[in-house]
Amino acid sequence: MVVRSGFAVLAALVFVGCDDTSPGVAGDTTSAGDAASEADTAGGEEETGVDAVLETSQEEVAAPEVEAETVEDDVLAETEADTSVPADTAIEPEVVQGEGPRLSFTIEPFTVQSGQERQVCKSVNIPAGAALDVVRFESNMRGISHHFNLYKVIDGTALNPASAGEAVVHDCEPAAEQLRGDAAYIFGSATPERVMQTPPGVAFHLLPGQRLILEYHAINYTTEPIEASLTIDLVGAPPEMAIEHHAEIIWFANWGFALPPGQETSDTASCSVPYDVEIFGLMSHFHELGEHFTIEAVRDGEAELVYEDDDWAHPKYEGFSPPLSLAEGDRLRWTCTWNNDREPLKMVFPNKGSQDEMCMVFAAAYPKATLSAEPIQCNVWF
Repeated sequence: MVVRSGFAVLAALVFVGCDDTSPGVAGDTTSAGDAASEADTAGGEEETGVDAVLETSQEEVAAPEVEAETVEDDVLAETEADTSVPADTAIEPEVVQGEGPRLSFTIEPFTVQSGQERQVCKSVNIPAGAALDVVRFESNMRGISHHFNLYKVIDGTALNPASAGEAVVHDCEPAAEQLRGDAAYIFGSATPERVMQTPPGVAFHLLPGQRLILEYHAINYTTEPIEASLTIDLVGAPPEMAIEHHAEIIWFANWGFALPPGQETSDTASCSVPYDVEIFGLMSHFHELGEHFTIEAVRDGEAELVYEDDDWAHPKYEGFSPPLSLAEGDRLRWTCTWNNDREPLKMVFPNKGSQDEMCMVFAAAYPKATLSAEPIQCNVWF
């Protein structure tokens, strides 16, 4: 194993220090790069294994440098920017007694043929009238599932209305905008139904007119065609709730491992946080060769085990109350263990397919000292 190097910093995301701490590797590299994730199948309540995916092969693991245009400060401050949205791409929020506004979006039915998989996307806009502080996500995949990801667009096109082609269900490249640094993942599920609630006073903040990307990966293992569809509800904070912090998902990914055939392999990586954070939830993700996943919080050189799981298909979501605190420069260190016993015997590498492998951490968190901060993303490469 060799020390993995980093790549270019993309605007609109904070890319943080990553290092390879696999056995036999010395040193600590600071790296920055594009991100990726993908998730796995089915079942379980309040559990997820979500990720977008890395568009690489085992011969080419370096992500291209991309110069991303960020949302301007005046937009983030919610000035009088033009946030008009066509009627067919925005849904007016429903107000339910006892809760805040509720927005419902759908991925209309699409067909997956026997033995095939499809990745489809659809873009929608938050209504232009007001910002939305999301305190609850509710997703429901029907027919067949592999994973669902929800992204917010964060580059200079964040307030652009979804185009006619984007606003309908279409086949797409997985996590293309995330990989370019143009979007940030905010929710996902690998189970048919999932609910995620933020702590009191904490919300995912969406701008008036902000564009969202709904991404659905479906795999059909059956002998007949299956129709898949999805509904995602975003529930806003009730009027009486004061929002003290804006949440983001910390995205830490290890793309620098290789799994020899016929043996067990473990690989460890770590990434630091660039500002003080409070983590209120952790979840892991790897694929079907995965046997054990651990996450440690490393503070002043001292490690504390904070997460452990061995269920690749239904990785648990571990909530923290009170939250898990990390100071600027503290790290999350995670270890994946796989058993590559798949026939026929062959090397397995990190990549986007269900027969490839992954090793990823998602941390639901908010900045400790401020209302909001930029999303944190770190990728460890070969």
